[in-house]
Amino acid sequence: MQIKKYTGKTMAEAMAKVKQEFGDDAVILNSRQVKKGWLGLFASQHVEVIAALEKAPLAVKPRTVAKPVAATKPEPAPRHQPQPRNVAYAAPEISGARRLPAPLAHVEALLASESFQGEAWDEAIQELYYTTKSVDAVERYVRDQIQNSFLPVPEPKRYMMLVGPTGVGKTTTLAKLAAHYKLEHGLSVGLITTDTYRIAAIEQLKTYAEILDIPVEVAYDFDDFKRAKQLFARKDIILIDTAGRNFRDEAYVEQFERHHDFSETSLSLVLSLTSKMRDMEMIYRQFEPLPLGSLIFTKADETSDIHAMYRMVRESGLPVAWLTDGQEVPDDLVPGEPDRLTDRLLEKEGWTQWTKQDV
Repeated sequence: MQIKKYTGKTMAEAMAKVKQEFGDDAVILNSRQVKKGWLGLFASQHVEVIAALEKAPLAVKPRTVAKPVAATKPEPAPRHQPQPRNVAYAAPEISGARRLPAPLAHVEALLASESFQGEAWDEAIQELYYTTKSVDAVERYVRDQIQNSFLPVPEPKRYMMLVGPTGVGKTTTLAKLAAHYKLEHGLSVGLITTDTYRIAAIEQLKTYAEILDIPVEVAYDFDDFKRAKQLFARKDIILIDTAGRNFRDEAYVEQFERHHDFSETSLSLVLSLTSKMRDMEMIYRQFEPLPLGSLIFTKADETSDIHAMYRMVRESGLPVAWLTDGQEVPDDLVPGEPDRLTDRLLEKEGWTQWTKQDV
C-alpha cells in the first residue's frame, strides 16, 4: 500500500492532487485543517489529506504436473439439444416427483425456487385447477398471493438516506431519485455524500449533480454533515449517500447509528438482485439494528429472475421503495407499488400474460 500526504488551500485543491497522482482508486484515510507559514508568521489555513493506494497482487496458482494415466476409450459426449425459443411456459426440469399437473410446470418451477420454498400453495392450486381447468385462474391466484406480500410504498420523509454495501448501486440510485424528484415533481433537491472513502464515488455524484443543476456537499466528518444539513435547510428533499465498505463491522453500524439523527429520515437498505440470497440475508442482518424503513432493489436488468425480492420482503417485513432496472438516469426507476413489482417479477419469469405489459 502506498500512503502519501497532500496539502492544499482548499479541500478541492488537495483532492485534485490526490486524483492526479493516485487516480480514482485512491482511498482517503484522514483529512484535517492545518496552518502553514514561516516560523508561525503569516500562517494561513490549509487542508491536509492523507491518501492511500492499495493494489492487490495477482494470485498465481502454481502449475502441477498431471500424472500419466492409462489411456481409455473416450465416451461420446451427449449431444446438446437446443431449447425451443419463445415457447410459452418453458420451465427448467424439476427434480423429484411432480407436485402439480403438467400444464402448470411454469408455476411449479417458480414455487420450487429458493425464494418460494416453504409456501404451502400446492393444495389450493391443485383444487383450483381441477375445479376450473384454467391455467389463467391458477396464475391469477399466484399473482394475488405475491402481490399481497408486498407492502404499500411508504411516503418519503424530508431526508432520504441510502445504506448498503459497496457495489450495489447506491450512488447511481441516488442520482435517479434526485432527477425523479426534481424533474417529475418539481421539488428543490440537495445531495449529501458521506462516502469519502472512494474518490470515484464523489466524482460520480458531482457529475450527476452538475448535469441536474443540483447542489452537492461532501461530508468528511459528522460536523461537515451537520453543516451540510444546515446549508440545505430550505430544500424540499435531501438525499444522502453513505459508505458501505465497513458494513461487516458491527462497530461501524453502531457508530453509524450514534452519529445520525433519523427523526426526519427515511432510511432505505439498497440490495443488488445479482447477489446470492445468502449474501442478501447476511447484509440485511448487519443493517437490521438501524431504523430501516424500506428496501431498494437494484440491477434487475442484470439477472434473469428477480423473485429474491419476494423472499427478502417476507423475511424483513419491510416495503420496497424502488426497483431499478438499468443505468439510465432517471428512466430506469420503478416505484415499489405492489402490483408493479408483482407484474415485473412474473414478466421476468416469462409468464406470457405479463410479458407484454408496460409495467
